[in-house]
Amino acid sequence: MKTISETDMKRLALILMGIFLLSCESDQEKLAKAEKDCAAKNKIDGFTISFFGYFPKDADSIHIKIKRGNQIIKSYTDKIPETISDSLRHLRNYSLKNNILLTDTVFVSIKNEPVKKIYDFKYMVRAHYTMMNKNWGCDFYELSIDGKKSTGASVDFTNRNWKILERKSFKNYYGDNHF
Repeated sequence: MKTISETDMKRLALILMGIFLLSCESDQEKLAKAEKDCAAKNKIDGFTISFFGYFPKDADSIHIKIKRGNQIIKSYTDKIPETISDSLRHLRNYSLKNNILLTDTVFVSIKNEPVKKIYDFKYMVRAHYTMMNKNWGCDFYELSIDGKKSTGASVDFTNRNWKILERKSFKNYYGDNHF
């Protein structure tokens, strides 16, 4: 068996260090790559719709229309999940999963509430941090709802008559089988 000399070890270390340094991208290069990626995006795959304070009897289904140009390309009704993710706010979430162009307009409605018009979808270049480094990524981050900009890429329905519950009131709203 052949052993590696000290000189060969130094050469190998220099070669590996050179490969490592050549493979590293600068922050400017990472940012430019993310900006190029964002500029190339023309669609989203959906977004989250949250319901605060709506019981299933108040909002059990959601009607969705997707308009592209002057044409409705999709119109359907779906069931809103009954699972509550935050009992204080009676929060339920629905994931709208469709290929939606950034130029499309989405109309969303539930029982006894006005239709929400959602449009002007945008991606944003944002910093992504890990334990060891900082990178840049292109995230779906902004949309307009009835003329108002909203960040975070989600739509909220909030029952105007709803107030945050106190723990002692849970049984009145949810019954004994939940607590």
